[in-house]
Amino acid sequence: MTKAGVQLGLFFCMALILVASASALAQDEPLYDADFDIPTAEEKHFEFWGQAEFRMYERLLNRDSAVYEERFYNSRQDELQADLLLQIKPEISMKYEKFGFYARPRADVEWSQLPLSASSEPDEPSERFFKNDQHWAGDIMLEEGVAAWRPDPRFTLETGKKVLKWGKGYAWNPVSFASRPKDVDDPDQTREGYVMGVADAIFSFDGPLQTLAFTPVVVPVWERVNTGLASDTSVLYGGKLYFLIADVDMDVMAMAGDYYDTSLGFDFAMNLTDNFAIHGETAVRLGYEKTVLHDDGTRSVDEYDAWSFLLGARYLTEAETTYLLEYYHNGEGYTASQLETYYDYVHTAYDTYQATGNTADLNKSKQVSSYYNQSSVGQDYLYFRVSQKEPFNILYLNTTATVIMNLGDGSLSFNPEASYMLTSNFELRPRLILPIGGSDTEFGNKLNAARGELRCVYYF
Repeated sequence: MTKAGVQLGLFFCMALILVASASALAQDEPLYDADFDIPTAEEKHFEFWGQAEFRMYERLLNRDSAVYEERFYNSRQDELQADLLLQIKPEISMKYEKFGFYARPRADVEWSQLPLSASSEPDEPSERFFKNDQHWAGDIMLEEGVAAWRPDPRFTLETGKKVLKWGKGYAWNPVSFASRPKDVDDPDQTREGYVMGVADAIFSFDGPLQTLAFTPVVVPVWERVNTGLASDTSVLYGGKLYFLIADVDMDVMAMAGDYYDTSLGFDFAMNLTDNFAIHGETAVRLGYEKTVLHDDGTRSVDEYDAWSFLLGARYLTEAETTYLLEYYHNGEGYTASQLETYYDYVHTAYDTYQATGNTADLNKSKQVSSYYNQSSVGQDYLYFRVSQKEPFNILYLNTTATVIMNLGDGSLSFNPEASYMLTSNFELRPRLILPIGGSDTEFGNKLNAARGELRCVYYF
């Protein structure tokens, strides 16, 4: 099955390369006649673009990790595993006078050599395929679909499914109260939005306060709409005030509602020089409840006001090398000691199962695994990313190296990657993800000991 999967992957990748090459040849026809009139720019009422992406993964399992021991304690898996993903994301924009519409649907088909874990139904509107298959998965969903009314350039009213981009951080956004969290391994990846109503009113002034904007938000939660944002059916209310004061961007935001922890936040960003900028954000989630597993297998719930904050800086050199550094304190996360207790409990429970066949302790750990096995589950992180545009004067090549470190236990993930535009609309993106850490640390207990991937992206 692995060989068949890889062959299928190579077929799709080659197909994308051929399509991209043909498109590039068509676009590369020379046009040397410069004697022409510059046409008057016309507003486009309809636009269509997007991308088709094929990903091939090869991963080396960490069979000593807590995640592996919980999921596969009774079904040992091969150490080397392959995955394939085909994803299509078209984008549609329509404008007519004061009205507009934007949509980004997404279709995924995935094959995994490793048995897939059960997952909840995606938010509406969506359709899931291969529901009972252990190795195939497929979804069609609407990531974003927003209708807008703009009677004045300073006022916009929007409704639909939208990604609300609050916060200044690159890898994390603790103030992003009504958005799904970023993938810290790929923060630039598009995300699914939430259904909401949003208004945006902008005011300009002379003086230190140059711009003021108010963005109220209403977010309903019911059944399979905005799942997970509140613990039951509810309507959430929030808003953001934006200030541009003496060239410093600042936002103050809040969100509240039934079955939702009231949250307050603040962020800022400013350029200290032309090539050096700093940013930060802080948020408090009132009455947050954290489930904690103890070393005897019992659980407790700690309730407190969770305070999170992020500080970051970005520096661009003359050689177009970009350095990005962020420190993130996650007030909702587990301490290194709490994580160590959980990992030790799982390892001991697995050893007990191997010796006696008793799964009682493993069942206890699985009841809290969704809390402990989340991304960025710890309290203090350092994110460092360095990227170089066109190194060694190789056109259209960009290289990046990222380190994500859990400062509590010293474990980290090292992610080198590159992107190369093979043609004007076809990109290759190879990447490695290498978690490094001991048996009682966060990254030492990731399911993969290493993961290599190749993305073939065709833009249309």
